[in-house]
Amino acid sequence: MIVLQRPSAVELAAQMTDYIIDTDVTISFSVQFKGKTILSEEYVPDANNQVRIRKLGKFCSLALAGTWPTGNVTQQTLVAGTFTFLFNKVKDTDTLVFYSRYLSRKTASDAGFLSCISEKVTRGGAEWVSAYLTPRQSIEARYMTPEGVVKTEKLCTQAAGSNVVTVDVSLSRIKSLFKVEQLNRYEVVFGKHVMTFHVDETLYLDTFTFRFRNCFDCPETVTAVGPVTLKGGDTSETGYLYGVKRKFHLQPGDEYTANSGQIFLQSDYRLWHDFVNALDVEIQVDGAWYPIVISKQKFERSFRRNVLKTVEFSFSMADPEQNSVLL
Repeated sequence: MIVLQRPSAVELAAQMTDYIIDTDVTISFSVQFKGKTILSEEYVPDANNQVRIRKLGKFCSLALAGTWPTGNVTQQTLVAGTFTFLFNKVKDTDTLVFYSRYLSRKTASDAGFLSCISEKVTRGGAEWVSAYLTPRQSIEARYMTPEGVVKTEKLCTQAAGSNVVTVDVSLSRIKSLFKVEQLNRYEVVFGKHVMTFHVDETLYLDTFTFRFRNCFDCPETVTAVGPVTLKGGDTSETGYLYGVKRKFHLQPGDEYTANSGQIFLQSDYRLWHDFVNALDVEIQVDGAWYPIVISKQKFERSFRRNVLKTVEFSFSMADPEQNSVLL
């Protein structure tokens, strides 16, 4: 048995390299994760005396998942993990696999911040960044004073173990770190990687902040500043009681339609596209987060520079009993 192609030491799940094995006999293949065997199969060679194991990353991603952040720093222990691949019960290689839902421009060996963008517009709500940190690695905040002086503050330093770490980088936290009352731009730095936040200081009548787990299953936010409309619905069961028609099992089916409002950056389109296609989405109401389901979207993007359109989408509350929280 000769392994012609194998996954590399670090892989993104969505673009993980296939195994190609040259063999003329049936072989067994198994995968171990966190000390447990999660897959054990046998493969028979084809007419060319080869075995190809495809979509291995998709299988590995089933064992990975992100969580919503708690506090300023959250250790994401399952966004990435080391998988051991064995043939005939003999170890072939170990691979560090990052969860990824679909192909992106990032490379596994130099992923940096686990996001599809490197700059965004923030409107003062919740903001998070996530990155894979090894011991003693840190994430910093940086901004330039009106006098041209660059100041930095550490947001977190990894003490022990290697994990994906989610860090609170909201405008309010950055202001408190630098003890300033106003910022129009700040940067979050991890090694050579930089995430730039442009502050939109416009006063909006209403803003709606949504958080979602992006294509790397790490939390990010978007803020809709355009109009939000409600289309009421009712799917309650009805029946007759003593000859009078009544409602039973009340099930309001309200649907909201939200508009992103003005889009300033072309990179925002990648963020909104990631958002409307996310599996887990929540809306913030009075400081609390409520799960929603995006049912429809009107996403249009012009690839010509300076031609920007708003994004429109419809959603309903995941729990119908929470329909009244937005009213």
